[in-house]
Amino acid sequence: MSDESLNQHIFGSGRHVEDDEVEYEEGLVFVIMSFRDDMDETYMVIQEECKKLNLRAVRADDGVGSDFILREILGYIERAEFIICDLTHERPNCYYELGYAHGAGNHAEDILLIAKTNTELHFDIAPFRVRYYDSAQSLRTVLSKGLSGMIAARK
Repeated sequence: MSDESLNQHIFGSGRHVEDDEVEYEEGLVFVIMSFRDDMDETYMVIQEECKKLNLRAVRADDGVGSDFILREILGYIERAEFIICDLTHERPNCYYELGYAHGAGNHAEDILLIAKTNTELHFDIAPFRVRYYDSAQSLRTVLSKGLSGMIAARK
């Protein structure tokens, strides 16, 4: 298999198109975050707040079977109407997936960046607007306001 076809196999074709019009799955929210026990409540809150707005939150470990995980992640990034990226714990995969989301044609108004209070952001992410939370309740407020604004911007 050539390098080009291997890249196509792993990464897919991307969703970027010339006229900047991208197709997405309405109501799909892909969640980029650390997979740690201390983040389970965060993901639960994200799912609940999305459901209140008739959105469906998914993250990479929700899938079943043994598909190639990176292809699955990139597919979600390309198809999602909105992306929530939690930068807590400074995980390299989160930074990679956020970079891919930007490069694949997702617009800034479709990406909600969040992090627990006192999370140190790397220099290349620090200039972006990140919403901080310090409890489940403050996360609910951040998500409700952020997602409602994102939905309104689509109309």
